[in-house]
Amino acid sequence: MKKIYLLVISIFLTYSLFSQNVVTIDQCQQWAVAQTSANVQKELNEQILQTSLHNASSHLYPKLSIGGRFSYQSADAPMMDAKQELFLPPFDEQPSLSNMQYHIGLDLEQVLFEGAKMFYGRQYARLQNDAEIYKIDLSINEIKSNVISLYLNLLIVEKQMEIIENVQSTFDDQINQLKVLLKEGVIPQNTLSQLELEALKMQQNHNELVSRRESIISSLSILTGHDLSHAEFEVPTVRETSAAEPSQRLEFAIFENQSKQMDFQRKLHLSNSLPKLSLFATGGYGRPDYQFYFNRPDWYYMAGVNLRIPLIDWARTTGVGKVIDIQKSILKSQEEDFKKSNQIAIQDKLNEINRIEKLLVLDKAITEKYRSLTRTYSSQLVNGTITANDYIRQHNEEMQSLMNQELHNIQLLKAKYELLALKGQL
Repeated sequence: MKKIYLLVISIFLTYSLFSQNVVTIDQCQQWAVAQTSANVQKELNEQILQTSLHNASSHLYPKLSIGGRFSYQSADAPMMDAKQELFLPPFDEQPSLSNMQYHIGLDLEQVLFEGAKMFYGRQYARLQNDAEIYKIDLSINEIKSNVISLYLNLLIVEKQMEIIENVQSTFDDQINQLKVLLKEGVIPQNTLSQLELEALKMQQNHNELVSRRESIISSLSILTGHDLSHAEFEVPTVRETSAAEPSQRLEFAIFENQSKQMDFQRKLHLSNSLPKLSLFATGGYGRPDYQFYFNRPDWYYMAGVNLRIPLIDWARTTGVGKVIDIQKSILKSQEEDFKKSNQIAIQDKLNEINRIEKLLVLDKAITEKYRSLTRTYSSQLVNGTITANDYIRQHNEEMQSLMNQELHNIQLLKAKYELLALKGQL
């Protein structure tokens, strides 16, 4: 029982190691995105947003400050009674007035209404933060596109290597047969030499493909942060998308964000022209300006409501509004231009996908015909009814048809991924 248990564990571990060695395009994309600073940038932007929201509402908090003043007046003001007539008390009752005024105390101010500036400022800060997030997402999409390009190029190289290896195996079998016939004197040495030369050329092409594969894997390893030199790469299956599905490109969200930012810029300018209402209180010790006839320093206080109604700012706000309207019109035209170009690119990509799918249907028929002809040529070469050049040419044509078929398969995958990118569904 113990042996069976150990055997099951060893099989499971072997399967786990094998399964970990198989890499998908989605994994590569996730690894590549994790390698970037995108997540860190988003976290920092969130911290910036919280600080901006706090700053936008900070003017609503009570303001408390220490204030002081010293002034000197060159002449005494006459004393007036309640009827604004000159009032001179008896000589012995006249106060001793000073030309100096001074005080020090606390000033408190609490805003009650500021034209909704806090609300608009916080919304504007959120929109600015969203715009930065969109920029990060655009860079992430670019990284994903780079991964897709490298991954699919790698698949093409591996398919070409596989085809050449299969052809080399066929050539080796054919060469072994010809060696036997050469010993028997059925064929000349030239026939065998031509096949051996062609086999060397194929080996050379295979070596070049191996070098190219290593280069692509090296780039993909750097991009993903994983060593993929011993990995097996799975052929992806791209999810289908119909022409009726609307485009979800980030650029449309960016256009909308910019439009909303302009709207809140207008509202922020408008809030500067609205009335402002606040409470104020001040108190301290001294001989303040508004208590000119204090004959000696003393404690004082004053509280009230402050109302401020801008008048001239209305004209400036109107001018700002006109500029924003023009900017929104320009932005709208840019969005329409982008929408049209995006629709054209999507339709072109759909046409390309349709064209490649038709080519693949013919590729299968053509490849099968070439395979049948190659088997016939192989028999004819052994029988001496065709030359080695005829056989090599036929074999090369079959190999080229196989490569075209695999190339079209990868091109179809690439076109489908590009369609997803054009629709913002990558």
